[in-house]
Amino acid sequence: MVVPRHGCFKTISALDNAIEVLRCFSSDQPEISNADVIQLTGKPKSSTSRLLRQLRDSGLLEQDAMTRRYRPGLLLFELGRLHRTQNDFVVAAEQRLRPICARTGHTGYIAVLDGAEQVVLRVVPGSNPLQVVTPPGVRAPAFATSNGRAMLARLSDVEIRARLPKPLPAISPSAPQNVAGLMARIAEIRRTGYSESSNETLPGVGSLGFALSRRDTNETIGVALSYPSQLTSAQERARLWQALRAMAVELGRLFDDPIWVALGNGAPRRKAAR
Repeated sequence: MVVPRHGCFKTISALDNAIEVLRCFSSDQPEISNADVIQLTGKPKSSTSRLLRQLRDSGLLEQDAMTRRYRPGLLLFELGRLHRTQNDFVVAAEQRLRPICARTGHTGYIAVLDGAEQVVLRVVPGSNPLQVVTPPGVRAPAFATSNGRAMLARLSDVEIRARLPKPLPAISPSAPQNVAGLMARIAEIRRTGYSESSNETLPGVGSLGFALSRRDTNETIGVALSYPSQLTSAQERARLWQALRAMAVELGRLFDDPIWVALGNGAPRRKAAR
């Protein structure tokens, strides 16, 4: 058995105490005093005063100069805004992906880019009996997935090369084998707006994907539909892309993504910076 050091206990205790203080705030009590915290938590007066000062100094709380009461600080506001905007962004995409998955029977994915990997955030299961579902939290090399390449295509060539492992790992014969092969696919994604993969990270599985950014926060997500590669015809893939494209244009206008706004208006895409 591993016995934690005393410092670990102190860290956990301090965090628990801070959380307990923050939970004292509510819509009915947007400001609190020392006495409020003592009454609500039962903590000693001396430690309560010290903890409130520490939370104020760290930016988690603000203190009114006149009343000396505390309110949530700017740091909490910024973190809450970040969570809310990202959650709204992903939820809006998921809401529009669900009817496409229900209509086509294929599984949908929403992912984000983390370095050279894509991380699955949401999965919308399809109804087809033959399917492979990758659960949320799973990582995959972005260069070998459709929505991963679509997100990479939003970066400059310099940024892409800086993120990639050197040399590219051998994923499958269908995946890009080197940086030059990857950049050729990136160029096509920038031209058309969509990305396609077949038998790359998973044998027998193909996917169509696109990337979406919101102008106000500069966040980017990747959206994809996966399907059995051998059982999905070119005509069916074209229909799938039309559904995804309509979704991308709608969300692009909603979140002011300049690339999808331009594509929705029929304008050519600009080339990414080198």
